[in-house]
Amino acid sequence: MARVEHFLDWLGSVDGDAMTDRSRLELIAALERVKGAAAGAQAKVTVAFAESQRDEHVARGGKAAEASRSIGAQVALARKDSPTLGDRHVGLARALVTELPGTLRALAAGEVSEFRATIVARETATLSPEDRAIADERLAADLPRLGTRAIAGAARRLAAELDAASVVQQHERAVAARRVSVRPAPAGMAYLTFLAPLKDAVAAYAAAGRLADSALAGDGVAPADRSRGQLMVDLALDRILGRGDEQDVAVEIQLVMTDAALFGDPTVDRAATEPALISGFGPIPASLARSMVRDADKAWVRRLFTSPESRHLVAMDSKRRLFDGSLRHLLILRDQTCRTPWCEAPIRHVDHAQRAREGGPTSAANGDGLCARCNLTKEAPGWQTEVVATGLDPSGQRPHEITLTTPTGLSYQSTAPPLLGWGSSPPPKDSAFERHLVSLLQAA
Repeated sequence: MARVEHFLDWLGSVDGDAMTDRSRLELIAALERVKGAAAGAQAKVTVAFAESQRDEHVARGGKAAEASRSIGAQVALARKDSPTLGDRHVGLARALVTELPGTLRALAAGEVSEFRATIVARETATLSPEDRAIADERLAADLPRLGTRAIAGAARRLAAELDAASVVQQHERAVAARRVSVRPAPAGMAYLTFLAPLKDAVAAYAAAGRLADSALAGDGVAPADRSRGQLMVDLALDRILGRGDEQDVAVEIQLVMTDAALFGDPTVDRAATEPALISGFGPIPASLARSMVRDADKAWVRRLFTSPESRHLVAMDSKRRLFDGSLRHLLILRDQTCRTPWCEAPIRHVDHAQRAREGGPTSAANGDGLCARCNLTKEAPGWQTEVVATGLDPSGQRPHEITLTTPTGLSYQSTAPPLLGWGSSPPPKDSAFERHLVSLLQAA
């Protein structure tokens, strides 16, 4: 570790201004090799860690089938990634070390990147260990000279040549995994993604194009200065949402914004420009949020209160065993995404930080929002969660905070974000609204 720290110190001292252009390019190339070599070393250490943890997990009384989830979660925390990516890191490392030695050698030598090694592993994943070793041997010599697409194509061809049936079975499994997902995009937009069979996806894209072409030709919907791409989106969403049909499709969007941002005048009150937040997706400009409320056919307003002098949501308790109703809504708004550091998956479960069977209360202070994967992981032997700040201190300065401890004894802090997201402004000091809120809290 001392050598690694020394190398990191040296990297921090690199001064690009003191070099010639030739030296700069040579250093860029050398550091690229270093990244590959580091990934190769990570793979070897990851496999050794996984094997050790699997044995220790069983010795602690855990089930062997549950060990992989715990191992992936710990690797993810160490690499500051989501648990899903942690599983991928472990899977890639195991494939490289046990079945793709040629690819691992090229990676450890800095001749290929971790991303390109991942492509080799992905495209040969359907093969038996014996066939995978053959594909690896045939690919190894060419890896340093091939680009990303060429490596993918070569690995795919070898897989089809060595075991065509496994490729067909992989396609069938992929069809069974079809799904729809949504994720944030810049400037208040979002990506709506359909993972579907190729023929259906291409047909749907062509159908959206035909609808747009028909509109541009004057048949039906007037284009109104919209491009073909804009029309494809608008007309496809019209059909999904039932717009223009008799059926009324009601969809709830949890839009969080201050009272000043909702009702204020941005030309005279700076607080009216405070960005809003769509729960689970992130911040959007106040003007865009106001237009969303203004243009909605129906809107419900729910009041949320932050503690004085802070940006964090005031909590509440329940005597019920389950987190449901208003308490569940409050915790989802407070945590916004899974509380496991770097996971960032949507919240699916709201559960007790201190387990209910150990006396943990059903309260906002003892509740945390988690994705399904992380909620199962924390039940494995050796995992502990401790609430170190309830978010209810009188000053209102310290938000809800928990400490997550892994079976290896490493600890990670998780802090609830501000109600309007990281980077949002605290409420104005000594405002009339704040004084009124304080009086309400004192009366309660």
